[in-house]
Amino acid sequence: MPDLSPRLSLPFLAPAQAQKHVTHNEALQRLDVLAQLTLEGIDQSTPPAAPQEGQVWALGDGPSGVWSGQAGSLAAFVNGAWIFIAPVIGWQATDTSDTSLKIWTGSTWEAAAGGPLDNIDGVGINASYDAFNKLVVASEASLFNHDGAGHQIKINKATMTDTASLLFQTGFSGHAEMGTSGDNAFAIKVSADGTVWNTGLSFDPVTGRARAPAGMQVTGAITGTAVTQSGMDGTAGRLMKVGDFGLGAILAPVIADIDNPNVPFGQYRTVSPTVLGTFPGFEKWGHLINFGTSQASFVQLYANIASDTLFMRRYRASDGGWKPWRSFLNTANTTVDVNGFVRAASPIVQLSDTGSVEPAEPVGATFEKVSLGQYRLHNVAPLASSGWSIEIPRDINGNRQIFVDLAYDAAQKVLDVHTSVPFWDGYWQAGAVCDIPQDRWIDLRFTPVEEEDAQTEGD
Repeated sequence: MPDLSPRLSLPFLAPAQAQKHVTHNEALQRLDVLAQLTLEGIDQSTPPAAPQEGQVWALGDGPSGVWSGQAGSLAAFVNGAWIFIAPVIGWQATDTSDTSLKIWTGSTWEAAAGGPLDNIDGVGINASYDAFNKLVVASEASLFNHDGAGHQIKINKATMTDTASLLFQTGFSGHAEMGTSGDNAFAIKVSADGTVWNTGLSFDPVTGRARAPAGMQVTGAITGTAVTQSGMDGTAGRLMKVGDFGLGAILAPVIADIDNPNVPFGQYRTVSPTVLGTFPGFEKWGHLINFGTSQASFVQLYANIASDTLFMRRYRASDGGWKPWRSFLNTANTTVDVNGFVRAASPIVQLSDTGSVEPAEPVGATFEKVSLGQYRLHNVAPLASSGWSIEIPRDINGNRQIFVDLAYDAAQKVLDVHTSVPFWDGYWQAGAVCDIPQDRWIDLRFTPVEEEDAQTEGD
């Protein structure tokens, strides 16, 4: 019969052995160490300074001190002394540092693997699973880490009409959900009461286009290539900002060349002297509108800031490009003269026997009646040199009612008007001095201020 047991090496009592209690107590001490084995540390090399009775350490490859020469052994402190036990493959022990279960493999103490987890009814981590929620986790957070590269969380549904989604709850009442529900279009839904749901955003699975069925409210500016990059950006598919092409803006974009047919339709500013192109006059400060059917056929409107005149021209690529500027007639650039005819006006003074009237744009003239048939206008420009400049009253037969002589003092900006009774002697001549007839007037058309300034600068 052997002296030791095959598994734990417990000593047997021999027949007629003296002091049997010594052998028996040695076996009990060894059994007390190995039964429900706990380890204070694993792969230890240095003995503790003050070990406690019954404590056990698993030694590493190079132990020192009183543990020297006991590599791989179990060192137990019993009755104030160290005993060393060689572990056997398969022995189990609890690591007191983390309460994990370790198994001796013959060379190392490894963590014990759990039992098989395939086809189990459910898993509850710090909670209990149920028949519907087969996996329940109660935790501050859950980490799904990579295993060397990327990581995917997959939610699979059986058919298109089923649901594959993430549901966000408060007090186990749903208030937000994202995923595919009832079809394969990804959607984000919200609910105030967990019953009535509103789709905030959905994506077409074919085109990828997003829809916001409940509308969208954006706080802050939208930037990037989804919006226009300048006030004249005509890129298709981009969102247009307030002020683009002059729409909704207090200050419209500046156009560099009004003759450029590729400028997008819209409203623009022209700034002298940098703006290029053919203008209807010398004044290049103004406003421009382009509109039409295409860049091959459109209309351009222009209004300068110095007058109330509106101009237009056409562009037709198939007919030589730009056509001449045309001006619109309006109450600012026309007047009804003393004889009822519409005439160009810019600017006009209607001189009567008792004063003067400026029916179109302001002239700033000061009226003075010097004497019988003699009138004086102060602070006026020269009479217009192009087009008509004076219209006198006539009777129903077209005959002159007065004869007019004019004298202009450029230095004083004064125009003297002398009226008399006309008579015919081969041509109209001045007769006796007379006033302008009652309820009649003389139409005087002066040089526009901007033309006068241009002439002065040229001189």
